[in-house]
Amino acid sequence: MMETSRINRVAGLCLALILTAGVTVSGINPDGKGRNSAVAQQTCINSISGLSEYQKDRIITMETQNKTIMNELREKQRSTTEKDEKKEIKKQMDKQAENHRNAITSVLSADQQKQFLQFQAYGANQNHQVQKQGTGKGLGKGNGSGGGRGNGCRR
Repeated sequence: MMETSRINRVAGLCLALILTAGVTVSGINPDGKGRNSAVAQQTCINSISGLSEYQKDRIITMETQNKTIMNELREKQRSTTEKDEKKEIKKQMDKQAENHRNAITSVLSADQQKQFLQFQAYGANQNHQVQKQGTGKGLGKGNGSGGGRGNGCRR
């Protein structure tokens, strides 16, 4: 009786360990990087070719200033409960983002501006891939990468 109880405890401990490992693994993206990957937080200077040192310095300075301003606005937005004030702060944030984009493009050449627009649209992942929703199995639901009749995942 004592031996069976001990085996049950060991089995329960193993099951808990397996479940914990499963939850940990599910938090990792398919490419093997964590959700807070440094690539996701990459600045545009690493995605635009042919930048001079002057351009890099100016962009880094502008990004630092923009982050400071945006963080202050976010904090201000979080600290208020007034709906109208939150909307006004949101307008300020949108205006700041537009001003920042304009400031960045002002130091770039025409070709670099195109690259910057691509960075704005797709982030650091320049090799974005379009996925189409497929029919999937069963009730027609699915992400398109299953064995259904849809177009699946274009790669």
